[in-house]
Amino acid sequence: MNTTVPTPGVTAPVGPTEDASIWRRFVGMGYEFFLLVGPVLLVGFLYGFVVGQTDHADHVKRLGLQLSVYLLIVGYFGWGWSRGRVTLPMQTLQLSVIDAKTGGPVTRGRAILRALLATVSLLTGLWFLVPLFRRDRQTLHDMITKTRLVHAPRRRPS
Repeated sequence: MNTTVPTPGVTAPVGPTEDASIWRRFVGMGYEFFLLVGPVLLVGFLYGFVVGQTDHADHVKRLGLQLSVYLLIVGYFGWGWSRGRVTLPMQTLQLSVIDAKTGGPVTRGRAILRALLATVSLLTGLWFLVPLFRRDRQTLHDMITKTRLVHAPRRRPS
C-alpha cells in the first residue's frame, strides 16, 4: 500500500492508494465500453451524413470513419485521464491514473500517449498478461508512460 504526496495546486488521490487489481481494471473496461457505445454510434452517424457515405465499398470513407471513431476514443481517454480527472467508470470504481514518480496527475500529452499505447496493449492481449507476472500489477503502457492506475478509496463521512 502506497501513500501519495499530492503536488500543491493539483488534484490527486487523497489518502492511501493501492495498485488497481486486474478484476477492477477489467470491470472498468467493460463499463467504459458500455458508455462509449452511444458516442461511437453518434460519430458514425454524423460522419456518414457529412461525407455522404452510402456505398459500403468506398474504402477511403470507411477508413475515415474508423479514424474518426478512434480519435474520439483516444481524445476521450486523453481528456479523462489528464489533470487529475477521471471518467465516470473510474469514479464509480474509485480508480485514478497518476504519475508513477510524483503521485500527482498526468499531463494531457502523457494521457494521450497512454491511450495510444493502451490500444496496442489491448489488441495484443498484453494488458492482461503483463500484470499477471508483476507484483505491482502495472500494464505495459503504464510502465512505458510512467503512470499508475490506482485504487483510491474515498473516505466515508464520520
